[in-house]
Amino acid sequence: MENEHSDLIIGYLQGRLQGRSLDDFYVWVNENAENKRLFFETKALYEASLPFHKASEIHDSWLRLLDKRKSRQRKRFSLLIRISTYAAVAMFATAITSIAFVFSSREYGTQITSYVGGNGIEADVIVLPDGTRVSLGTQTSFSYDSRYGKSERVVQLEGEANFEVTKEKNKPFIVKTKEQSIEALGTKFNVSAYPTDSLLTTTLLEGSVLLTTQNLLHPTILKPNEQFIYNKKTQLTILQQVDANQFVSWTTGYYFFPEQSLEAILYRLSHVYGVQFTIESETLSRRTFTGTFYRGQSIKDIMEIIHLSIPIRYKIDDHHVTISEI
Repeated sequence: MENEHSDLIIGYLQGRLQGRSLDDFYVWVNENAENKRLFFETKALYEASLPFHKASEIHDSWLRLLDKRKSRQRKRFSLLIRISTYAAVAMFATAITSIAFVFSSREYGTQITSYVGGNGIEADVIVLPDGTRVSLGTQTSFSYDSRYGKSERVVQLEGEANFEVTKEKNKPFIVKTKEQSIEALGTKFNVSAYPTDSLLTTTLLEGSVLLTTQNLLHPTILKPNEQFIYNKKTQLTILQQVDANQFVSWTTGYYFFPEQSLEAILYRLSHVYGVQFTIESETLSRRTFTGTFYRGQSIKDIMEIIHLSIPIRYKIDDHHVTISEI
């Protein structure tokens, strides 16, 4: 079992997990707080070996791990040794640079607080030091460091989250994803930015936000009930009017889909349920559907609801669902 979890963590960090293996990782990491802590400790050590990470992250990742390993079980120490072996190749290539980072980081060390969104019916809600409320979607990674709230409020996001930002005029609130930076002073907005998704979606409920997107020349300012969609593959954008409340209903367990393609709906549900969908018809994948699903419904229930509107044949095989035309 130890080797199985080791392989899952290493595979996830190296981006090698797909399909069932990726689902197994998310199920394991959300089983309990101990698994989450182990994952983030291992992630910190692995990332500390990479040349493009900040000096403070390298220094503090090592300090936390060295301090905690004395009280960890033997199997955990074994896992860290395995991760260290994987990281050694990258560290060797950048040894001189990394040593300089470690020394300089002693003066500017930071502590990182991280969370992983659970699989409950309702969203996991965390409250940041300034009172800002963040609702985390399933399979979502969220973090901030100890500099939060000093001159600005910066958080990191992989996945989906809904933000209710406390107003602090001189301290902008910034959400950073891999491709975007979203800045707000005091507002309510929703961000969907799963690393495996081709679409990044930001929906504004109240206030205003400024989006700076990788590969786009000009930033975008959103007004209430506007939604900005960026396609990472094509670099095309869509700015549209929506009922923003419908796009945050997921925080209470409801997922609303207004006239969306079956492919888009199932792509969203794959994150919610940790299930992989395969549509065996290009025509079927483009068929549109409007509906509301509840997180408490089973995959079979959802397939039956879709079947009532769109004639489909489906087969459920554990964490994989195959859909075809009738």
